[in-house]
Amino acid sequence: MHTEHGTQVTDPAGLPQRALCSSCGRFVGPYETCPYCGARQQGRLAVRVVKIVAVVLATVGLLALWWAARQLPIPTVTAAEAQGTMNMAYVEVQGQVVGNRSYDPQSAYLAFRIDDGTGEIYISAYRDVVLALVAEGRVPAPGDEVTVAGTLRIREDRVSLTLNVPEHLEIVRPTPIDVRAGTLTALDAGLRVRVQGQVRDIFSPYEGLTLITVRDDSGQVTVAVDQVVTQLTGALPPLEIGQQVTVVGAVTVYRDTPQVVPASVADVQIVGGAPIAEAPETPPTEEPPIAEETPLPPTPTPTPTPAPRALGSLSEEEVGAWVRVQGEIVVLEGFSAGVKAILDDGSGQVTGLLWMNLYNDLPDPPAFDVGAEVLIEGEVGVYQGELQVVPEIAADVTLLSPAPPLPWVDLGSLTAADVGRAVRVRGVLAPPETFSAGQRVLIDDGTGTVLVILWSNVLEELPQPPEAGMILEVAGMVGIYRDTLQLVPRTPWDWRP
Repeated sequence: MHTEHGTQVTDPAGLPQRALCSSCGRFVGPYETCPYCGARQQGRLAVRVVKIVAVVLATVGLLALWWAARQLPIPTVTAAEAQGTMNMAYVEVQGQVVGNRSYDPQSAYLAFRIDDGTGEIYISAYRDVVLALVAEGRVPAPGDEVTVAGTLRIREDRVSLTLNVPEHLEIVRPTPIDVRAGTLTALDAGLRVRVQGQVRDIFSPYEGLTLITVRDDSGQVTVAVDQVVTQLTGALPPLEIGQQVTVVGAVTVYRDTPQVVPASVADVQIVGGAPIAEAPETPPTEEPPIAEETPLPPTPTPTPTPAPRALGSLSEEEVGAWVRVQGEIVVLEGFSAGVKAILDDGSGQVTGLLWMNLYNDLPDPPAFDVGAEVLIEGEVGVYQGELQVVPEIAADVTLLSPAPPLPWVDLGSLTAADVGRAVRVRGVLAPPETFSAGQRVLIDDGTGTVLVILWSNVLEELPQPPEAGMILEVAGMVGIYRDTLQLVPRTPWDWRP
């Protein structure tokens, strides 16, 4: 065997020289040490080195590919641009959260919709991602501007996107603007607002939804708190009708009517009360993470109460407006569904109309009578040319000074000159007589008699109906019918056995 310059020498069998042992000349193949004579072969590349180099090159290639992919921005698409060929693509979408959210604390599933101006995109997230968002307090709410990146899914009926990484959700919650409750319209949908007013009603049409009616002097608006808000941020504060509250939330529209939807129970604050700390609730199947302490929101400042309007300044042009008036009750009359109190403040007179259920809810109904000084908030109305102020709840009526006791009179002293006067008498009843609109019964105090007229609306509310021989005190308005004097109790409170 020999070599020449530029050629590879082979043995007689045709094998390359490098495949033969340099010492004994036998075939050793890829071995680094001859298995026959033990001589170490020179000039060979170890197989292990080849393997290591291959792994290193593959790793570097993957890292380079990952780095290159990281340098490319995630493409942004709109609902209108999404097509079937983009199915399963990783894209970014932007828009405003609209409508109701879906949240299941057991499975830790979250879904909401965004509107990007070209259409709606359905966003969903699952367990680990949702748990991280809840723990961080980063769950989107209606009105939020969001940027979401995830896996796009194109279906026949909708475009949806799955959020795979919590960090790929960015939320911008707009600063609320102060508005009056009655000025909100359907055109304000999506706007984040702050309203302050009085709780007028608390209603739950079904389990999981609480509707709170809040009114100020411009009108009223409904605050809708669904179970997603309470599941994520805790229970509502103990609200009561008549309380002043401040509510921050996004305007949504339900059946063409605007309503305010808070993102958290902390957005519903009782004016003058302690602020409500927001404590996100983590689904029970996971250990609750330790959240960083966040500062509590500031306590709302009460809106200054407007001064009462002069009664003489009210006019029919203000029908439907919410006003605050003050005056002395100069006449109190009953009617089929309540009472009418004529107020006088020196500048004019206006009727305060109280429905019977509202009148009965007053702290001291008998004190709301002739001579009482009262403050009433209500809506301006007109009935048969008569201006009225109609309160909605008992909290709208404030008794500044109670009415003095009605004067006692002897029945024998009553004359036609007393018609329109409110008095009280005491006597014994004769057998009552029923007629189409109620009952009439004669009362005798030893000095004379007078006919007491109990209209059906008063009669039905009496704790004890009239009976012959009953001794009682009766208050009411003196009237006359066909030359016969009558005493007409105005409310059930005028009948005192």
